[in-house]
Amino acid sequence: MNSDIEAILGNTAPVNINQLLETIFWKKKELVPEAKKLLDHIKEWNRTGNPYTVDEWKRYCAKNSISQSSYHNMLKRLKNAGMVGKRYNSYQKKHELHLTEKFSELMRGKAGLWERYIRE
Repeated sequence: MNSDIEAILGNTAPVNINQLLETIFWKKKELVPEAKKLLDHIKEWNRTGNPYTVDEWKRYCAKNSISQSSYHNMLKRLKNAGMVGKRYNSYQKKHELHLTEKFSELMRGKAGLWERYIRE
């Protein structure tokens, strides 16, 4: 039991994005570099003002030599963690992926809850 918790949370705070991603991809750590690459890709696309659209996944998979299931597994975990969000662009009539601050908000909320609990 303790080793499962340690595998997810670790004994120390992550010092880089790869270590943070290891807490999300703790069962499949081999996806960490691919997930980081996907986050970087989404971030770059958003900086260009031409966001990464959901329907470009086939091209991304071919370019990065990853399977469709690995791509969707990574994306699902990143979305569930609050790191990536999807929104509809009514002008282009497409869904776009973007990095969100939801992950940070969730972590602040959890930290606040824990702080209140230990002070009760």
